[in-house]
Amino acid sequence: MLIIERLINQSEFTSSEKGVAQYLYSIGLDSQEMSTRTIAEATYTSAATVVRLCKKLGFSGFEEFKEKYCQEINYLNTQTGKLDINFPFQKGENLSQISNKLVKLYEDTVNDTLFILDQRMLNRAVTILRMSKTIHVFSYGTSLNIAESFREKMLKIGRNVQITNNLNYQIYEASCLEKGDVAILISYSGETEKMLQIAELCQQVNVSMILLSSLGENSLSSYSSCKLTISSKESLVQNIGDFSTHLSVMFLLDALYSAYFLKDFDQHYDTKIKKAKKLEHIRSSSNRMIQ
Repeated sequence: MLIIERLINQSEFTSSEKGVAQYLYSIGLDSQEMSTRTIAEATYTSAATVVRLCKKLGFSGFEEFKEKYCQEINYLNTQTGKLDINFPFQKGENLSQISNKLVKLYEDTVNDTLFILDQRMLNRAVTILRMSKTIHVFSYGTSLNIAESFREKMLKIGRNVQITNNLNYQIYEASCLEKGDVAILISYSGETEKMLQIAELCQQVNVSMILLSSLGENSLSSYSSCKLTISSKESLVQNIGDFSTHLSVMFLLDALYSAYFLKDFDQHYDTKIKKAKKLEHIRSSSNRMIQ
């Protein structure tokens, strides 16, 4: 759930906290210029009430809340393109129009994902991967197919990545994880029951988790402090084809692989070339452009 949604909902707040929540919602980006004292004065409460509200929302204090709240507002106010993410093309359009609009959709989605990509989180994710024994990816549907590309890239530089396509078997795989393993969990909504079961199993044995999920708080994001945010402007159901979500997941996994590769560029490149020469020697082409 977005911070804005929680400020509006207010079901978890006391009466004084509701007043603060309503005020923070009403001032929006102006909150970045304010302090707990000025918020308290404006709402006839106390600085302690402001801090308590921020902690209920999952933040360490007002400064962290203010940073994340303003980031969220800026993101929601930013329209990376005029294309409708859910309906990038319309009935009756010709193939050329559709193709051009898909190009625009790709561009908008990647730019949007980059806009909300926290470089500190990406660096943390790479550190977790580098310290791990085995990497396990958990998801379902098309996201698992996208993750296969990540797995292939990592295998080619000598890292073992495990993916189980059967969602029921994933539960058993998660139950066998040990400390030192790492789990990458991909869920746009962050509310899928099986993913939450897997996260719970990982938490029980102190397995580090890297999450790929939508912007804002959701049930899955409470299991790990390392989260890479999927572009979050596509409806879960009311869309033509989940184009944006899948593209965003692909970009994040490619960014994760690239950041990992960069940490030991020469060794990883050497490993990749050696494996390719040893295992892919039958690949060839008469096309000089790709030789």
